Amino acid sequence: DAYNTPLHVGALFIILAVSFLACALPLIAAVVPGIRIPRPFFFAVRHFGTGVLLATAFVHLLPTAFTLLGNPCLSSFWVEDYPAMPGAIALAGIFLVTIIEMVFQPARHMTHVVPDDSVLSSPTTTTTTTTTPGQESPSQSRSPSQADERLSKRVDEENRPVARVDAHGALVLSPAQQHQKDILQCMMLEVGILFHSVFIGMTLSVSVGHEFVILLVAVAFHQTFEGLALGSRIASIDWPEGSLQPWMMALAYGCTTPVGQAIGLATHRLYSPDSEFGLILVGTMNAISSGLLVFAALIELLAEDFLSDESWRILRGSKRVWACLLVFFGAFGMSLVGAWA
Repeated sequence: DAYNTPLHVGALFIILAVSFLACALPLIAAVVPGIRIPRPFFFAVRHFGTGVLLATAFVHLLPTAFTLLGNPCLSSFWVEDYPAMPGAIALAGIFLVTIIEMVFQPARHMTHVVPDDSVLSSPTTTTTTTTTPGQESPSQSRSPSQADERLSKRVDEENRPVARVDAHGALVLSPAQQHQKDILQCMMLEVGILFHSVFIGMTLSVSVGHEFVILLVAVAFHQTFEGLALGSRIASIDWPEGSLQPWMMALAYGCTTPVGQAIGLATHRLYSPDSEFGLILVGTMNAISSGLLVFAALIELLAEDFLSDESWRILRGSKRVWACLLVFFGAFGMSLVGAWA
């Protein structure tokens, strides 16, 4: 079939609009007073999106990475010597995001731990030292330089961040620290999504004929599900009033697949996804993205929403059952899309 450039340009704008609107919809609903979307909508999108991201990692990205890097056209290293390379690359992606989380984790800067209610409820204790006549007090027996040094150390100790724990021993972050943690988790999630979105766009732009139409519909559904999943997580963060960062994150998601489409449009005569370079590049990026999304979906979303102490306070009874069902439906729906894209 002949390459239809106007059709591919139109597809670029379709995917741009679908991607951005899907990601921005939860943000718009959260900040625009005139739009009154019921709270259950956000609840549904949040947990449905968790299932979508899980299926993206396990059904879309990882199997595709194994297929591409196991292609017989590649050298024997990929096909015979070490066919498990996609799994190893995904594992490296998990290790990478774990290291990043540890480095930028707010709790890393805590130096000592006190109970959460100690400042308010614990009485202040004072210690008095008595001396007998003719006997020096400990402070009198030290030189001025030693006293100054001890005072300086005490001031430094008091100025260090304090990690508070609740009655169960769980770490309690300050609002600023929790905000920083939420942003970091959301950014790691978006990085995992953006990594493979470029190549989805490139694959769409180099396809032609009937295959192109089927792939366009599948990618539109893919971008809608994934955009709602990411947008619900961005909207759940308590952003400062007037902050542009959430909108920039939504715009970045909306533009990434179209950027890949634009690259595919410009290079469709030069770039072939079936070439050795194309197979290794896309396969490696898909494997890395799958590792990032596996970590984000399992550790930061599923475990946080269903297994943490806080989750047992928020999700009780039928609410927890519905949340579990929504995760399943999200994973099931995205797995169905995996039959075409």
